[in-house]
Amino acid sequence: MKKTTFINILLSLIVIAGTFLILESVIEDKFITQTPVKFHFALPAGLAVLAQSSKSERLPEDYIAIAGDSYAQGKGDWILQIDPNTNAAFNSGHVLHDLTGKDVISFGKSGASNIKGWVREPIARYQFIKRNIEPDLQEPDIILAYFYAGNDLLENVLQIKEDFISEFGQDNINNDQAWNDFFLEIIKKRKTGPFSGIDSNTGWFPRAVFKIIKHELKEKKVGEELGDIHIRVTGKVNAVRVNGKEVKIPDALQSPALELSEKETDLGFMAAKRSLAYLQKFFKNSKIVVVYLPSVIESYAKVSDKVSTSNIIAEDPTKSIEIHTSEELMQRSDEIAGRVKQMSESLDIPFIDTRPDIREASKKQIIHGPIDWKHFNKAGYTVLAESIYAGLEKNNILPENKNQTSSVQQ
Repeated sequence: MKKTTFINILLSLIVIAGTFLILESVIEDKFITQTPVKFHFALPAGLAVLAQSSKSERLPEDYIAIAGDSYAQGKGDWILQIDPNTNAAFNSGHVLHDLTGKDVISFGKSGASNIKGWVREPIARYQFIKRNIEPDLQEPDIILAYFYAGNDLLENVLQIKEDFISEFGQDNINNDQAWNDFFLEIIKKRKTGPFSGIDSNTGWFPRAVFKIIKHELKEKKVGEELGDIHIRVTGKVNAVRVNGKEVKIPDALQSPALELSEKETDLGFMAAKRSLAYLQKFFKNSKIVVVYLPSVIESYAKVSDKVSTSNIIAEDPTKSIEIHTSEELMQRSDEIAGRVKQMSESLDIPFIDTRPDIREASKKQIIHGPIDWKHFNKAGYTVLAESIYAGLEKNNILPENKNQTSSVQQ
């Protein structure tokens, strides 16, 4: 290759790289909140927080943060129904933004245990933004720690067995230092920038373009990135009463940890409490509030005499679907909610139980599905946010409200 040809190629590459960096800076500073929802998956985890539209500007100020799993992230039918070419509202954070007048961001991550949802995700992403995007970013005024009864305890148990014990051993299950080291390790390992092992936000734009092109070449549907699009057929066992009529809903739904033994339940709560305490210790200037989100089947006030629930950890595949009585379901619901409240109060953290409001709403309409029966639909997320708002006001946690009614209509 001639020297002049090499120089020309090098200059071309420099120009291309420079153009990408200029575009990256401009888009991040001026247009990041206009990123279409269908492209959020291509953004690095840290920057994706700033793309959220449940706030007034690019950077949140005097804000509420939501921590948790896919319910905190906002998966469900609402996101499947919006125009994916826009950055429209689709979760409880958007409703809370309208109700409170405050900026709201979500650190939610689908499939997260309390260990990941309350520790790894919020801390790793917050630290990334502070280090690489906005050093003056303040801690949230309020952090809503979503506890989803449907699988949080189960995810805690699985992560302890798969990650904690394999690293620190069974003998250290109650060792404070081991848990502290474990939390530090999972936070450090979380990839929040565009490239693994590099603590920088530079280069996210070409990386995002590459991911989008790869996504388009695979001809993936938008729904595959936004939610669970596996349609659940109407079941034979589960039924709920809506507007005075019996309505059949899918079987094998998530329950308030009915699949866990007493020992496994205790283990799950041990991890939850340690995670909550670590979150509280890290965000010293934030008001932590625990929010109880009922599992799908316990969200309805009146259910069939028998209920069909899922058990994904059953050793015998033929027992992956369990049958319980409605009485057992409601007793377990009260037990788990009671223990979450007790855990919260032991750390002097306010607790909001959204079950009464959610069950009242479900008397009038189905609040899950009809496509994604693992999560709330628009009506479900709206009543969830309204219940949280009422709880914050009741506990005198919110400053004077700037906006009395939600602009998000059911």
